[in-house]
Amino acid sequence: MGCSCQKNREQFEVVREGGAGKVVFRSGVQSTATTVAARYPGSIVRNQKTGAVVSPGKGALELTASDGSVLLRTDDRNLLAKVAAGHDRPTARDTSTGDEIVLTATEIPTG
Repeated sequence: MGCSCQKNREQFEVVREGGAGKVVFRSGVQSTATTVAARYPGSIVRNQKTGAVVSPGKGALELTASDGSVLLRTDDRNLLAKVAAGHDRPTARDTSTGDEIVLTATEIPTG
């Protein structure tokens, strides 16, 4: 008979392309997943069960959801636009200047 201690255990996954790509690593320790995510530019760490982003990555460009949570930090404007396409009313800004970034229709992929 298996142990039931695993049912309440949190799992964290490293996901490439700001959460739109492949899962490349899973761990029960958030700090380990965050360390591994640093090896994959543009990746995030999210809670496997809830899907909540727990570490949005690193970079000067930031994408924020309508509820104020940070979805992604990256230096890649194309990746920022790709992730923005999958969310309702996200806000993009340059954290080094504080300026809001307006993503044009040609930058946001369709389909």
